[in-house]
Amino acid sequence: MHANLPLPPAPRPPPACAETREGSGAWPRPDGFARVVPAKPGTIGHLEQDFDGRPVRLRFVGTHLFDLLDKLVYEGGPTELARRRVACAALDAMARSGAPVVRLWGSLKQTGSPTEIKHAADVLALLLDENARRERPLRFIVTLQNHQAGYGAPDSARSLDEQDPKSPFFARRFYLEGGWRERGAGSLADRIEAFAARREIAEDRAILAFELVNELDTFRNVARGTWEGPEAGAWVREFVHPALRLLGERLPHPILLGDLRGHEAAYVSFQRAWVEALPASLRARLVWTAHVYTDVAPQAQDPGFARATWKLDRDLTIARSLGLPFLLGELGQHVPKSAPRFCRGGAKHDLGQLFEVVLGPAEPRGERRPIEAAILWGEGLCDLDLGAGRRISIGAGGDSADIGPDEPSARERIREIRQDPRFRVE
Repeated sequence: MHANLPLPPAPRPPPACAETREGSGAWPRPDGFARVVPAKPGTIGHLEQDFDGRPVRLRFVGTHLFDLLDKLVYEGGPTELARRRVACAALDAMARSGAPVVRLWGSLKQTGSPTEIKHAADVLALLLDENARRERPLRFIVTLQNHQAGYGAPDSARSLDEQDPKSPFFARRFYLEGGWRERGAGSLADRIEAFAARREIAEDRAILAFELVNELDTFRNVARGTWEGPEAGAWVREFVHPALRLLGERLPHPILLGDLRGHEAAYVSFQRAWVEALPASLRARLVWTAHVYTDVAPQAQDPGFARATWKLDRDLTIARSLGLPFLLGELGQHVPKSAPRFCRGGAKHDLGQLFEVVLGPAEPRGERRPIEAAILWGEGLCDLDLGAGRRISIGAGGDSADIGPDEPSARERIREIRQDPRFRVE
């Protein structure tokens, strides 16, 4: 009589390291995928996810471990268990910091071959499985392509603007001539297909969103950054619409594009036009983004802050006018005239100033109060102790926006802002 009853779910394997629960910033296990909740034009939408049968609005200050997949492949160790221990230790360190969301590159450093895409898919699947073993799993934003130098192109020392002009990764070919979908080159379409083909990636509810391109710079190779003329039209026709459509068709999560860079004059009108032309089903999954970096300045009225945040205000205008959710995808502070030091002490940051200037509710910044989702840059893991004499550094980029290991006041300020009701789930 019991033959047709469903089997009980298989027990969830334990994580590869002890899970921190006291004071963890990680959220409960979700019931389903995160989703976009659009707003009426004139207000900003939001992201939400169901916990224990009820929808919860997602507010957060997350963090970056941009190179985590690369570290797992090349420094994680020779066995699956060794890599799992690295993944588990990194996730737990972020949970202890109060960050519920981690943004990472969905590529390896020297990407440019199908083999590297397979390796990236393998370790992303491992990372997600390790995360799923936690009682309180973190969430991820996976960025599929990086325009800037560092990760995601055959020559990692160069941006897409400076790749070999014969390569499909060269910016002009990539955005205007279909290079992004050239099969077998390890390019963006290959990456989307590889992730979509892995059920453990495509169906993972811990992924908040997939992001198409990080910091897409148009100044050198697309309409000279003007957002006008035939090349700007070709960018929409040959890249942004079909690439977003492929991403939307192949993966069920919310979608992002990343920080779009160009001149101010036609910026708002151009971006609004191509978003309005998207199919309704795709537009309903879009989250608008911007990146902001300021310099430490002697006073809050420094004119440099206006130069650093003009685009943020334009991006908020776009999100508000279209009723889209908004994510501040990178938030960081540079220390002028300081030598970048990889995981070493140096000039001190003033994150109180950063948060007040960029996020502060006081006039003239009251229009930024709707920002309730941001991801901090520079909070990498330096010398993470893995036990048995193993140590690793992850997400420490070695630039002046990186918070040094000798800055407890900066890290305390980060913990404080993560506790602010503005950035906590209800």
